[in-house]
Amino acid sequence: MGARVAAAPLAALMVLASAACSPPAPEPGEPEGLPDGLTLEVRQGRLDVPQGLLVLHFANSGDPLEVSGFEVHSPALRPGMTRDDPFELGRDDAIDIRLPLPGTVCDGDPTEVGVEVRVVAADGGERTGTLVPDDPFDTMARIAATDCLAESVAAVAAIELPDRLRTTGADAAMRAWIDVRVVPVASASTGGGSGDGAVDHTLSIAGVAATTLIGDEDGGDWALDLEVAAGDEPVDVPLAVRPARCDAHGIADDKRGTILPFDVATGDGREGRLEFASGDALKADLYAYYTERCGLDRPAG
Repeated sequence: MGARVAAAPLAALMVLASAACSPPAPEPGEPEGLPDGLTLEVRQGRLDVPQGLLVLHFANSGDPLEVSGFEVHSPALRPGMTRDDPFELGRDDAIDIRLPLPGTVCDGDPTEVGVEVRVVAADGGERTGTLVPDDPFDTMARIAATDCLAESVAAVAAIELPDRLRTTGADAAMRAWIDVRVVPVASASTGGGSGDGAVDHTLSIAGVAATTLIGDEDGGDWALDLEVAAGDEPVDVPLAVRPARCDAHGIADDKRGTILPFDVATGDGREGRLEFASGDALKADLYAYYTERCGLDRPAG
């Protein structure tokens, strides 16, 4: 009889010990993590760059699921990069989602990126978790470098493409110029006055790279070697234009031929290439000039 009485506390202790070693049960509604097989990659195609779009490539190798929404977090991105429109991913399915970039925070680390994803799994359960996307082409670092370079350039001067193309002559003798205008800001803060805290508000424009459609009249890129500083007078820079090729496919296949890449450096130590897209009227003028100088029929439409 005594043996039976002693066994009850022992059994109770064993149950308590087992419970102490087991992980706590999740609270009702607590996320259980994302389903296996869901991965994410950062991308940006050539046509996404001038539109300021980031591409998130979702891929799923597991059970079918629905992504009900997500939000991108990075210390190098301003808040607001979210999507609430759901989309479905079957097994071995993938999709590219394009989102407008919200702007760069230049003192943030662009390599730190997390995407908080909300998922409805195959079993109907709602789950939330964070995916750290692959970035095989260092897209986030490139975007941050370009945005921060543009910010540094804008602190010194505006680079403005003209509304229209300037031309003379006709047919094969036709000549054209893109009259770029560089307008320095009226003044600039010294960032703490003279001494170590002073900021060098200067801009160097080494040149403009030829495109698939146009280049310098003398061939190749446009060499400028232009130096400006905040407070300077505006500078007009005529770029003499010649078609880079003379066939109808040059226009028919064109996607980036009227986007001008400027090679620039600023006094704060940033340098690189900034692209400036032609407006609709300038783009149409460049196509018309190309057509006439090359002796081609104008493209339909």
